[in-house]
Amino acid sequence: MNQISTEKRARPTLGRARLEDVAAEAGVALATASRALRQPEMVAKDTRDRIERAVAKLGYIRDESAGNLASQQTRQVSVILPSFGTAAFNSTIQGVSDYLLPQYLLPQGFQLTISDMQFSGENETKLIASALGRRADAIILMDTMQPEEARDLLFAAKVPVVETWTLASEPIDMNVGFDNRAAAALATRLLDTGRRRLAMIVGPQTRNQRGRDRLADFLDTVRAAGLDDKLLVELPAPYHWKDAELALVKLMEMDPHIDGVFCSADSFAAGALFGAQRNGWLVPEQLALIGLGDANLTPSRAVSIDGRSPRLPHRADCWPHGQP
Repeated sequence: MNQISTEKRARPTLGRARLEDVAAEAGVALATASRALRQPEMVAKDTRDRIERAVAKLGYIRDESAGNLASQQTRQVSVILPSFGTAAFNSTIQGVSDYLLPQYLLPQGFQLTISDMQFSGENETKLIASALGRRADAIILMDTMQPEEARDLLFAAKVPVVETWTLASEPIDMNVGFDNRAAAALATRLLDTGRRRLAMIVGPQTRNQRGRDRLADFLDTVRAAGLDDKLLVELPAPYHWKDAELALVKLMEMDPHIDGVFCSADSFAAGALFGAQRNGWLVPEQLALIGLGDANLTPSRAVSIDGRSPRLPHRADCWPHGQP
């Protein structure tokens, strides 16, 4: 039968536990306790175990501020994305969480901060200034930089910067993205299936280089085929799935003979599919849908083009302390 321990956790008489309390509880020198917490591989296992038991018993929480002040590092990686409301960015956040965080950041004592610029270049500049003001050790941008003021801040800071989702002509540091124009050119698949009345549901164009690139190449595609290039609906920011559904209805009102719709994101394609189902438009028999992103949320009757962000850089020379 399990027994419930009645031993109370020891507490210092005043305030929270100090490192001196941990050293005394473990029966080691203060320097040994400090080394065990900051460089555990430098301390013998049995000594380290005693110190860890003392930490747990006393409820000791290490104060990072003094070490950060001395080293000029905060062990923070700042992630700035265009919008929390955009489902497409979830895959990159998931990749950072599943790969970068457990394999590289947490073992080195790094933490992530995530900020939403709300599709605003002004907000982006403020968030970057704030991250640098907190001495972020690296910054991941889910976009390529556009405001010159923000670019100047990052160039001057000389911290590792990763721009993602779009290929930059002049990256600040590292750039991991994909060719949005080439991805949008795959709308030719609609032409290959005999569709001749093509339309597009595109994301908000303001502060959205990805959306502008995808729209530009879609227009090149339909114009090269001699088709109408006016069948477009731009979604608001922030958008809801319902907006894509309403966008499809609006397109069909513009031209009831539309037989193919290219959506610049999978969430738009999912919303459009719901709209088609509600209005009795058969997919794909009457209306073909293509999305971009290969997201799990895309229903099976809408085709999706894989445009997921590739893995973030993991070269040892890219990141603080030789780790990504």
